[in-house]
Amino acid sequence: MLLKNKFNLKIFLFLILLSKILSAEENENLIKNKISDYLTKTVEFSSKFIQTNDEMLQEGKFYIKRNRLRIEYISPSKLIIIVKENNAMYYNVDLEEVQYFNPKNTIAEIFFNLFYDLSFLDEVEISLDKTHFTLTKEQKIDDEKNIIKIIFERSPLIMRKIEVTNSNGVTTFGITDQNYNPELDDKIFSLANPLLS
Repeated sequence: MLLKNKFNLKIFLFLILLSKILSAEENENLIKNKISDYLTKTVEFSSKFIQTNDEMLQEGKFYIKRNRLRIEYISPSKLIIIVKENNAMYYNVDLEEVQYFNPKNTIAEIFFNLFYDLSFLDEVEISLDKTHFTLTKEQKIDDEKNIIKIIFERSPLIMRKIEVTNSNGVTTFGITDQNYNPELDDKIFSLANPLLS
């Protein structure tokens, strides 16, 4: 009788553990679906950000629309970076300097993948707390491992922070004043040399 009770107790504990595992997987799938809906409904996006990297702090705004990204650094230096799929421009407003570069294998890939690649949410680890949840994903960029953390507020669902860790250290983008589908003018993504206008 004692053996039978111990066996029943083990089955009972196993079933509780199994239900918790299934419930956690259900929660993860629910969160992934919520985020997927959130991102696919966001055709255009703009926000302010505070970027920290080691001892450096920068403020700015960023805009994204159909695989185009514009980053405006306001402080401490005025810089504009515009990225399209195969070309990008770096414009130092203070120094009146323009450079063009290939955006492949840059951190811009993270933003494009997050907003426009539905498979980006595959293989993410999700950690939860009462007010936030964090998605963690490893992504190689130019053969370098990057650990990406994206932190969302739970209710309402809002992206609050993107953190990228690689051999250069940790770069964090604190995101504020989010504007979803703001009808951005295509001209702000122009790669025309601003010094020639």
